Amino acid sequence: MKEESKKTNVNEQKEPTVSIYLPSESVGPFLEGAVNGVAFRIPTDKVVEVPKRIAAVIRESRAALQEGARMVSAYRDVGGRKIG
Repeated sequence: MKEESKKTNVNEQKEPTVSIYLPSESVGPFLEGAVNGVAFRIPTDKVVEVPKRIAAVIRESRAALQEGARMVSAYRDVGGRKIG
């Protein structure tokens, strides 16, 4: 049985990581979430290494939030604007 667990550990490869920096201004001291059932908790206001797939989710989420804010701002301007 020990041999099986050793084989599993050998076959597991570490995911490639990237360095990211998250400001705390919009999320607080940590950014927490989950991707495919794997939870993560990333400290803000410092550079940390995260798996590439987590960095991609964070980047896409931030882009969507910025786009949403831009659309709401355009709608609220004087005279409004058709969204879409």
